Amino acid sequence: MLLTAQAMQAQAELDRDRARQMDQSARAALSALWRQREPGFDVVTGDPMQLPALQDFAVLAEELQHTPELAVLAGERRIREAQVQLARTQARPDVSWQVGVRNSRDTRDTSLVAGFSLPLGSVRRADPEIRAAEAELALNSVERDARALQLYATLAEAHGRYLTSRLEVTRMARDVLPQLQRAENAAEKAWRAGAISYMEWAQLQAMRIDARQRQLDAAIAAQTALIELQRLTGQSMVAATDTVSTEDRR
Repeated sequence: MLLTAQAMQAQAELDRDRARQMDQSARAALSALWRQREPGFDVVTGDPMQLPALQDFAVLAEELQHTPELAVLAGERRIREAQVQLARTQARPDVSWQVGVRNSRDTRDTSLVAGFSLPLGSVRRADPEIRAAEAELALNSVERDARALQLYATLAEAHGRYLTSRLEVTRMARDVLPQLQRAENAAEKAWRAGAISYMEWAQLQAMRIDARQRQLDAAIAAQTALIELQRLTGQSMVAATDTVSTEDRR
């Protein structure tokens, strides 16, 4: 029993040291991205278990129409439309007029002379340019529709992932962890009274720790999904009210 407890303690210390080393490595990598050799930034603290409610999905989907990705494609579409109009203008014949006065020295008569020139084949020469511009315009529409569909699908996935993870965090805090805490407290009393072995108490402790880890993983997944939602829409998508605290109630 003692050896088992010592092994569990050694494993816990290993996990702690591993987490610290990963934290140092992450700080060094972030500093390198900022062209610094030593981490000189402060750490922002927060509670990952604080998971706010979101706006309705319909509101989020509407915000996708104002994303920078679609705005760029919209600007390109205006350029393509202008190129089509210019190409069609080139197909119109450029008629030139000439007007003048002619004097005859022999008869001393004065006459008005007018003429015009009409280029032939201008429509045929401009036709390839028109078709190319129209093809570019059609391609832009396809790209925008495809990009909008991709953004919508990503938004739906992130929204669903956030709601699922938030539900798991909330239910773990409300139902699972309190039950495990009560069972662990009862096992401790029973162990001290000699009714059960230490291993039975340790198993309940391990179960509660695993449940806490599962809750933390779900909270991190929810926070990651929230970041993705904000990246897609370009603004905060948190509702003004209904912020839920999911701290472990003891």
